[in-house]
Amino acid sequence: MGYDWRIGESLPDLGAHSVAKHDIFEQYIKIYIERLTRNPSQTMLNLTIVDGFSGGGLYRRGAAEVDGSPLRLLAAVENVERELNSARAKGFDVKADFFFVDANPYHVAFLRDLLEKRGYASRLGKNIFVHEALFEDVSGNLIAHIRNKGSANRSLFFLDQYGWSDVRLQTIRSILATLKNPEILLTFAVDALIDFLSVKTADAQALLNIDLDREDVRALTELKTQAGWRHLIQNGLYRHVQSRTGARFYTPFFIHSVGAHRSYWLLHLSNHRQARDEMGKLHWRLKNHFQHHGGAGFRALGFDPSKDLRQEVMSFMFDDDAMKRSEAAVLEQLPRMIHAANRDGTGLVVEDLFAGNCNDTPVTSDILSRQIAFLRDEGELLIVAPDGSKKPRTKTINWDDRLVLPAERSLFTRLGWG
Repeated sequence: MGYDWRIGESLPDLGAHSVAKHDIFEQYIKIYIERLTRNPSQTMLNLTIVDGFSGGGLYRRGAAEVDGSPLRLLAAVENVERELNSARAKGFDVKADFFFVDANPYHVAFLRDLLEKRGYASRLGKNIFVHEALFEDVSGNLIAHIRNKGSANRSLFFLDQYGWSDVRLQTIRSILATLKNPEILLTFAVDALIDFLSVKTADAQALLNIDLDREDVRALTELKTQAGWRHLIQNGLYRHVQSRTGARFYTPFFIHSVGAHRSYWLLHLSNHRQARDEMGKLHWRLKNHFQHHGGAGFRALGFDPSKDLRQEVMSFMFDDDAMKRSEAAVLEQLPRMIHAANRDGTGLVVEDLFAGNCNDTPVTSDILSRQIAFLRDEGELLIVAPDGSKKPRTKTINWDDRLVLPAERSLFTRLGWG
Protein backbone atom coordinates (compact mmCIF):
# COMPACT_ATOMS: atom_id res chain seq x y z
CA MET A 1 0.00 0.00 0.00
CA GLY A 2 1.37 3.41 -0.98
CA TYR A 3 1.31 6.77 0.76
CA ASP A 4 -1.61 9.20 0.60
CA TRP A 5 -1.81 12.95 1.26
CA ARG A 6 -4.89 15.13 1.45
CA ILE A 7 -5.08 18.64 2.87
CA GLY A 8 -6.62 18.56 6.35
CA GLU A 9 -6.26 14.78 6.79
CA SER A 10 -3.76 12.70 8.76
CA LEU A 11 -0.25 12.30 7.43
CA PRO A 12 1.17 8.97 6.21
CA ASP A 13 3.71 7.25 8.48
CA LEU A 14 7.36 7.16 7.43
CA GLY A 15 9.38 4.02 8.15
CA ALA A 16 12.96 4.02 9.43
CA HIS A 17 14.28 2.64 6.13
CA SER A 18 12.65 5.56 4.27
CA VAL A 19 14.27 8.02 6.68
CA ALA A 20 17.64 6.43 5.86
CA LYS A 21 16.89 6.76 2.14
CA HIS A 22 16.02 10.45 2.53
CA ASP A 23 19.27 10.89 4.49
CA ILE A 24 21.12 9.53 1.45
CA PHE A 25 19.31 11.98 -0.84
CA GLU A 26 20.03 15.00 1.34
CA GLN A 27 23.65 14.22 2.13
CA TYR A 28 24.48 13.28 -1.44
CA ILE A 29 23.38 16.73 -2.62
CA LYS A 30 25.85 18.28 -0.17
CA ILE A 31 28.64 15.98 -1.36
CA TYR A 32 27.70 16.59 -5.00
CA ILE A 33 27.80 20.39 -4.76
CA GLU A 34 31.00 20.39 -2.71
CA ARG A 35 32.64 18.14 -5.30
CA LEU A 36 31.75 20.54 -8.11
CA THR A 37 32.79 23.74 -6.30
CA ARG A 38 36.34 22.95 -5.20
CA ASN A 39 37.80 25.79 -7.27
CA PRO A 40 37.98 28.70 -4.75
CA SER A 41 37.52 31.27 -7.53
CA GLN A 42 34.22 29.72 -8.65
CA THR A 43 31.14 31.81 -7.83
CA MET A 44 28.26 29.96 -9.49
CA LEU A 45 26.92 26.46 -10.19
CA ASN A 46 24.05 25.59 -12.54
CA LEU A 47 22.04 22.60 -11.35
CA THR A 48 18.68 20.92 -11.93
CA ILE A 49 17.12 18.63 -9.32
CA VAL A 50 14.22 16.36 -10.26
CA ASP A 51 12.09 14.55 -7.69
CA GLY A 52 10.09 12.27 -9.97
CA PHE A 53 7.80 10.80 -7.28
CA SER A 54 7.61 13.64 -4.79
CA GLY A 55 4.45 12.81 -2.88
CA GLY A 56 3.01 15.43 -0.56
CA GLY A 57 6.31 16.20 1.16
CA LEU A 58 5.38 15.69 4.83
CA TYR A 59 5.07 12.57 7.02
CA ARG A 60 4.29 11.41 10.51
CA ARG A 61 6.98 9.57 12.43
CA GLY A 62 5.82 8.71 15.91
CA ALA A 63 4.42 11.86 17.44
CA ALA A 64 6.45 14.18 15.19
CA GLU A 65 6.00 15.59 11.70
CA VAL A 66 9.02 15.00 9.44
CA ASP A 67 9.88 16.56 6.11
CA GLY A 68 9.77 14.47 2.96
CA SER A 69 12.10 14.58 -0.01
CA PRO A 70 10.98 17.92 -1.57
CA LEU A 71 11.67 19.95 1.58
CA ARG A 72 14.86 18.04 2.36
CA LEU A 73 16.24 18.56 -1.14
CA LEU A 74 15.47 22.29 -0.98
CA ALA A 75 17.05 22.60 2.47
CA ALA A 76 20.16 20.67 1.40
CA VAL A 77 20.89 23.12 -1.42
CA GLU A 78 20.17 26.13 0.79
CA ASN A 79 22.51 24.88 3.52
CA VAL A 80 25.48 24.17 1.27
CA GLU A 81 24.95 27.46 -0.60
CA ARG A 82 25.03 29.27 2.76
CA GLU A 83 28.31 27.56 3.65
CA LEU A 84 29.87 28.45 0.30
CA ASN A 85 28.71 32.05 0.61
CA SER A 86 30.36 32.46 3.99
CA ALA A 87 33.60 30.86 2.79
CA ARG A 88 34.00 32.77 -0.50
CA ALA A 89 34.97 36.44 -0.62
CA LYS A 90 32.87 37.00 -3.74
CA GLY A 91 29.99 34.90 -2.48
CA PHE A 92 28.41 31.94 -4.25
CA ASP A 93 25.19 31.30 -6.13
CA VAL A 94 23.75 27.83 -6.69
CA LYS A 95 21.37 28.39 -9.59
CA ALA A 96 19.22 25.35 -8.90
CA ASP A 97 15.91 24.55 -10.55
CA PHE A 98 13.67 22.06 -8.74
CA PHE A 99 11.03 19.90 -10.40
CA PHE A 100 8.60 18.02 -8.15
CA VAL A 101 6.46 15.53 -10.05
CA ASP A 102 3.50 13.45 -8.84
CA ALA A 103 0.55 12.04 -10.76
CA ASN A 104 -1.94 12.28 -7.87
CA PRO A 105 -3.79 15.63 -7.83
CA TYR A 106 -4.36 15.42 -4.06
CA HIS A 107 -0.62 14.96 -3.49
CA VAL A 108 0.20 17.90 -5.74
CA ALA A 109 -2.32 20.14 -3.97
CA PHE A 110 -0.90 19.14 -0.60
CA LEU A 111 2.68 19.82 -1.73
CA ARG A 112 1.83 23.23 -3.21
CA ASP A 113 0.10 24.20 0.01
CA LEU A 114 3.05 22.96 2.05
CA LEU A 115 5.60 24.87 -0.04
CA GLU A 116 3.60 28.07 0.30
CA LYS A 117 3.36 27.65 4.08
CA ARG A 118 7.13 27.06 4.28
CA GLY A 119 7.91 30.32 2.49
CA TYR A 120 8.49 29.15 -1.08
CA ALA A 121 5.43 30.77 -2.69
CA SER A 122 7.47 33.43 -4.53
CA ARG A 123 9.68 30.79 -6.13
CA LEU A 124 6.87 28.62 -7.50
CA GLY A 125 6.92 28.80 -11.27
CA LYS A 126 10.36 30.50 -11.25
CA ASN A 127 12.85 27.92 -10.00
CA ILE A 128 10.47 25.55 -8.20
CA PHE A 129 8.06 23.71 -10.48
CA VAL A 130 5.36 21.31 -9.30
CA HIS A 131 3.90 19.05 -11.98
CA GLU A 132 0.75 16.95 -11.73
CA ALA A 133 1.86 14.23 -14.13
CA LEU A 134 3.52 10.87 -14.49
CA PHE A 135 7.30 11.19 -14.52
CA GLU A 136 7.36 9.34 -17.84
CA ASP A 137 5.08 11.93 -19.40
CA VAL A 138 7.27 14.91 -18.47
CA SER A 139 10.72 13.31 -18.72
CA GLY A 140 11.26 14.59 -22.27
CA ASN A 141 10.47 18.17 -21.25
CA LEU A 142 12.77 17.86 -18.22
CA ILE A 143 15.64 16.68 -20.43
CA ALA A 144 15.03 19.61 -22.79
CA HIS A 145 15.02 22.09 -19.88
CA ILE A 146 18.35 20.76 -18.60
CA ARG A 147 19.92 20.92 -22.07
CA ASN A 148 18.73 24.51 -22.53
CA LYS A 149 20.09 25.60 -19.16
CA GLY A 150 23.75 25.17 -20.13
CA SER A 151 26.30 22.88 -21.71
CA ALA A 152 27.33 21.02 -18.54
CA ASN A 153 23.83 19.51 -17.98
CA ARG A 154 24.45 19.11 -14.22
CA SER A 155 21.40 17.26 -12.97
CA LEU A 156 20.24 14.89 -10.25
CA PHE A 157 17.19 12.67 -10.73
CA PHE A 158 15.65 11.23 -7.55
CA LEU A 159 13.28 8.54 -8.82
CA ASP A 160 11.80 7.10 -5.65
CA GLN A 161 9.14 4.91 -7.25
CA TYR A 162 7.02 2.73 -4.99
CA GLY A 163 7.31 -0.42 -7.13
CA TRP A 164 9.56 -1.40 -10.02
CA SER A 165 7.85 -0.48 -13.31
CA ASP A 166 6.91 3.22 -13.10
CA VAL A 167 10.24 4.28 -14.63
CA ARG A 168 11.00 2.72 -17.99
CA LEU A 169 14.59 1.65 -18.47
CA GLN A 170 14.40 3.26 -21.90
CA THR A 171 13.82 6.61 -20.18
CA ILE A 172 16.88 6.17 -17.97
CA ARG A 173 18.85 5.17 -21.05
CA SER A 174 17.73 8.37 -22.76
CA ILE A 175 18.69 10.56 -19.78
CA LEU A 176 22.17 9.04 -19.57
CA ALA A 177 22.74 9.17 -23.33
CA THR A 178 21.33 12.65 -23.96
CA LEU A 179 22.68 14.65 -21.02
CA LYS A 180 26.36 15.26 -20.36
CA ASN A 181 26.38 15.02 -16.56
CA PRO A 182 23.23 13.41 -15.16
CA GLU A 183 23.07 11.19 -12.08
CA ILE A 184 20.09 9.04 -11.18
CA LEU A 185 19.05 7.55 -7.84
CA LEU A 186 16.40 4.92 -8.51
CA THR A 187 14.53 2.79 -5.99
CA PHE A 188 13.54 -0.59 -7.38
CA ALA A 189 11.33 -3.11 -5.55
CA VAL A 190 13.27 -6.16 -6.67
CA ASP A 191 11.63 -8.70 -4.37
CA ALA A 192 8.15 -7.55 -5.41
CA LEU A 193 9.21 -8.03 -9.04
CA ILE A 194 10.52 -11.53 -8.30
CA ASP A 195 7.20 -12.47 -6.69
CA PHE A 196 5.40 -11.14 -9.80
CA LEU A 197 7.49 -13.13 -12.28
CA SER A 198 5.79 -16.12 -13.89
CA VAL A 199 5.11 -17.48 -17.35
CA LYS A 200 1.54 -16.14 -17.02
CA THR A 201 2.74 -12.57 -16.46
CA ALA A 202 5.44 -12.63 -19.14
CA ASP A 203 3.59 -10.29 -21.50
CA ALA A 204 2.53 -7.74 -18.88
CA GLN A 205 3.18 -4.10 -19.81
CA ALA A 206 4.95 -3.55 -16.48
CA LEU A 207 7.61 -6.10 -17.49
CA LEU A 208 7.95 -4.52 -20.92
CA ASN A 209 8.62 -1.18 -19.17
CA ILE A 210 11.85 -2.67 -17.81
CA ASP A 211 12.74 -4.44 -21.07
CA LEU A 212 11.91 -7.96 -19.87
CA ASP A 213 10.46 -10.03 -22.70
CA ARG A 214 8.94 -13.53 -22.55
CA GLU A 215 12.32 -15.21 -23.01
CA ASP A 216 13.90 -13.13 -20.23
CA VAL A 217 11.06 -14.05 -17.86
CA ARG A 218 11.33 -17.74 -18.72
CA ALA A 219 15.07 -17.74 -18.01
CA LEU A 220 14.59 -16.00 -14.66
CA THR A 221 11.68 -18.18 -13.51
CA GLU A 222 13.65 -21.34 -14.32
CA LEU A 223 16.13 -20.28 -11.64
CA LYS A 224 13.43 -20.91 -9.01
CA THR A 225 14.28 -24.62 -9.16
CA GLN A 226 17.83 -24.02 -7.92
CA ALA A 227 19.22 -23.59 -4.41
CA GLY A 228 19.43 -19.95 -3.40
CA TRP A 229 17.15 -19.04 -6.31
CA ARG A 230 16.07 -15.65 -4.96
CA HIS A 231 19.66 -14.40 -4.85
CA LEU A 232 20.30 -15.84 -8.31
CA ILE A 233 17.29 -13.99 -9.74
CA GLN A 234 18.30 -10.78 -7.96
CA ASN A 235 21.74 -11.08 -9.50
CA GLY A 236 20.26 -11.68 -12.96
CA LEU A 237 17.91 -8.71 -12.64
CA TYR A 238 20.74 -6.49 -11.44
CA ARG A 239 22.82 -7.35 -14.52
CA HIS A 240 19.76 -6.74 -16.69
CA VAL A 241 19.05 -3.29 -15.22
CA GLN A 242 22.67 -2.24 -15.52
CA SER A 243 23.02 -3.34 -19.14
CA ARG A 244 19.66 -1.88 -20.26
CA THR A 245 20.23 1.53 -18.68
CA GLY A 246 23.67 1.85 -20.26
CA ALA A 247 25.19 3.37 -17.10
CA ARG A 248 28.97 3.15 -17.05
CA PHE A 249 29.03 3.32 -13.26
CA TYR A 250 26.45 2.02 -10.83
CA THR A 251 26.10 1.49 -7.10
CA PRO A 252 23.63 -1.26 -6.17
CA PHE A 253 22.65 -1.44 -2.51
CA PHE A 254 19.71 -3.08 -0.80
CA ILE A 255 17.55 -1.02 1.50
CA HIS A 256 17.23 -2.94 4.74
CA SER A 257 13.86 -2.66 6.44
CA VAL A 258 13.91 -4.27 9.90
CA GLY A 259 11.25 -6.97 10.07
CA ALA A 260 10.38 -6.78 6.36
CA HIS A 261 10.59 -9.87 4.20
CA ARG A 262 11.14 -7.97 0.96
CA SER A 263 14.17 -5.99 -0.13
CA TYR A 264 14.40 -3.18 -2.60
CA TRP A 265 17.35 -1.57 -4.29
CA LEU A 266 18.70 1.93 -4.18
CA LEU A 267 20.55 2.20 -7.49
CA HIS A 268 22.88 5.09 -8.23
CA LEU A 269 23.50 5.35 -11.98
CA SER A 270 25.98 7.67 -13.66
CA ASN A 271 28.67 7.91 -16.33
CA HIS A 272 31.41 9.20 -14.02
CA ARG A 273 33.82 7.30 -11.80
CA GLN A 274 33.98 10.04 -9.16
CA ALA A 275 30.20 10.04 -8.74
CA ARG A 276 30.21 6.31 -8.06
CA ASP A 277 33.05 6.64 -5.56
CA GLU A 278 31.33 9.41 -3.59
CA MET A 279 28.09 7.42 -3.33
CA GLY A 280 30.02 4.39 -2.06
CA LYS A 281 31.71 6.51 0.59
CA LEU A 282 28.33 7.89 1.69
CA HIS A 283 26.97 4.39 2.28
CA TRP A 284 29.94 3.61 4.52
CA ARG A 285 29.38 6.83 6.43
CA LEU A 286 25.66 6.32 7.08
CA LYS A 287 25.89 2.54 7.66
CA ASN A 288 22.41 1.72 8.95
CA HIS A 289 19.59 0.21 6.88
CA PHE A 290 21.69 -0.38 3.76
CA GLN A 291 23.14 -3.70 2.68
CA HIS A 292 25.48 -4.80 -0.05
CA HIS A 293 24.58 -8.35 -1.10
CA GLY A 294 27.77 -10.13 -2.06
CA GLY A 295 31.36 -10.40 -0.95
CA ALA A 296 33.66 -7.84 0.59
CA GLY A 297 36.16 -7.22 -2.21
CA PHE A 298 36.24 -6.72 -5.97
CA ARG A 299 33.84 -8.69 -8.21
CA ALA A 300 31.71 -9.24 -5.13
CA LEU A 301 28.39 -9.67 -6.94
CA GLY A 302 29.45 -12.55 -9.17
CA PHE A 303 27.93 -15.83 -7.99
CA ASP A 304 29.67 -19.17 -8.52
CA PRO A 305 27.05 -21.94 -9.01
CA SER A 306 29.51 -24.50 -7.67
CA LYS A 307 29.60 -22.84 -4.25
CA ASP A 308 27.05 -22.85 -1.46
CA LEU A 309 25.15 -19.57 -1.77
CA ARG A 310 24.40 -19.59 1.95
CA GLN A 311 28.13 -19.16 2.54
CA GLU A 312 28.81 -16.83 -0.37
CA VAL A 313 26.01 -14.28 0.09
CA MET A 314 26.53 -11.91 3.00
CA SER A 315 24.38 -9.28 4.63
CA PHE A 316 27.02 -6.61 4.33
CA MET A 317 26.04 -3.79 6.68
CA PHE A 318 28.87 -1.24 6.21
CA ASP A 319 30.05 -1.58 9.81
CA ASP A 320 33.54 -2.00 11.30
CA ASP A 321 33.52 -5.75 10.62
CA ALA A 322 32.58 -5.12 7.00
CA MET A 323 35.45 -2.64 6.67
CA LYS A 324 37.94 -5.22 7.96
CA ARG A 325 36.58 -7.82 5.54
CA SER A 326 36.80 -5.37 2.65
CA GLU A 327 40.39 -4.41 3.41
CA ALA A 328 41.41 -8.06 3.77
CA ALA A 329 39.70 -9.02 0.51
CA VAL A 330 41.31 -6.20 -1.45
CA LEU A 331 44.69 -7.07 0.03
CA GLU A 332 44.27 -10.61 -1.23
CA GLN A 333 42.92 -9.74 -4.68
CA LEU A 334 44.93 -6.65 -5.59
CA PRO A 335 48.39 -8.23 -6.13
CA ARG A 336 46.99 -10.74 -8.62
CA MET A 337 45.12 -8.02 -10.52
CA ILE A 338 48.27 -5.88 -10.72
CA HIS A 339 50.37 -8.88 -11.72
CA ALA A 340 47.97 -9.74 -14.57
CA ALA A 341 48.03 -6.13 -15.81
CA ASN A 342 51.85 -5.93 -15.65
CA ARG A 343 52.51 -8.66 -18.18
CA ASP A 344 53.42 -6.08 -20.84
CA GLY A 345 55.54 -4.12 -18.34
CA THR A 346 53.54 -0.88 -18.54
CA GLY A 347 51.87 -1.15 -15.15
CA LEU A 348 48.30 -0.40 -14.14
CA VAL A 349 46.92 3.14 -13.80
CA VAL A 350 45.01 3.56 -10.52
CA GLU A 351 41.99 5.12 -12.24
CA ASP A 352 41.76 2.18 -14.67
CA LEU A 353 42.00 -0.26 -11.78
CA PHE A 354 39.19 1.41 -9.87
CA ALA A 355 36.92 2.26 -12.81
CA GLY A 356 37.21 -1.24 -14.23
CA ASN A 357 36.29 -2.99 -10.98
CA CYS A 358 34.29 -0.64 -8.75
CA ASN A 359 30.74 -1.36 -9.87
CA ASP A 360 30.24 -4.76 -8.24
CA THR A 361 31.85 -3.92 -4.94
CA PRO A 362 31.58 -1.88 -1.73
CA VAL A 363 35.25 -0.89 -2.20
CA THR A 364 35.89 2.87 -2.38
CA SER A 365 38.98 4.80 -3.44
CA ASP A 366 39.88 5.33 0.24
CA ILE A 367 39.95 1.57 0.90
CA LEU A 368 41.88 0.96 -2.31
CA SER A 369 44.46 3.68 -1.55
CA ARG A 370 45.19 2.31 1.92
CA GLN A 371 45.78 -1.18 0.58
CA ILE A 372 47.96 0.06 -2.31
CA ALA A 373 50.15 1.94 0.19
CA PHE A 374 50.35 -1.15 2.42
CA LEU A 375 51.49 -3.37 -0.48
CA ARG A 376 54.02 -0.72 -1.51
CA ASP A 377 55.42 -0.68 2.03
CA GLU A 378 55.70 -4.49 1.95
CA GLY A 379 57.70 -4.34 -1.27
CA GLU A 380 54.97 -5.94 -3.39
CA LEU A 381 54.63 -3.03 -5.83
CA LEU A 382 55.93 0.39 -6.82
CA ILE A 383 53.84 3.53 -7.17
CA VAL A 384 55.01 5.66 -10.11
CA ALA A 385 53.85 9.23 -10.76
CA PRO A 386 52.99 10.41 -14.31
CA ASP A 387 56.43 12.04 -14.63
CA GLY A 388 58.11 8.66 -13.96
CA SER A 389 59.22 9.43 -10.40
CA LYS A 390 58.66 6.78 -7.74
CA LYS A 391 56.56 7.46 -4.62
CA PRO A 392 58.18 5.35 -1.89
CA ARG A 393 56.57 6.96 1.15
CA THR A 394 53.54 9.05 0.27
CA LYS A 395 50.15 8.02 1.60
CA THR A 396 48.38 10.02 -1.14
CA ILE A 397 47.55 7.87 -4.13
CA ASN A 398 46.50 9.84 -7.22
CA TRP A 399 44.22 8.60 -9.97
CA ASP A 400 46.95 8.96 -12.60
CA ASP A 401 49.61 7.07 -10.63
CA ARG A 402 50.77 3.74 -12.10
CA LEU A 403 51.25 0.52 -10.14
CA VAL A 404 54.18 -1.59 -11.35
CA LEU A 405 55.99 -4.66 -10.08
CA PRO A 406 59.45 -4.18 -8.53
CA ALA A 407 62.44 -5.81 -10.20
CA GLU A 408 63.26 -7.55 -6.92
CA ARG A 409 60.30 -9.02 -5.12
CA SER A 410 60.00 -9.96 -1.49
CA LEU A 411 60.85 -13.52 -0.54
CA PHE A 412 57.41 -14.15 0.94
CA THR A 413 55.41 -12.44 -1.79
CA ARG A 414 51.63 -12.68 -1.66
CA LEU A 415 51.65 -13.92 -5.25
CA GLY A 416 54.03 -16.80 -4.65
CA TRP A 417 55.90 -16.10 -7.89
CA GLY A 418 59.41 -17.37 -8.32
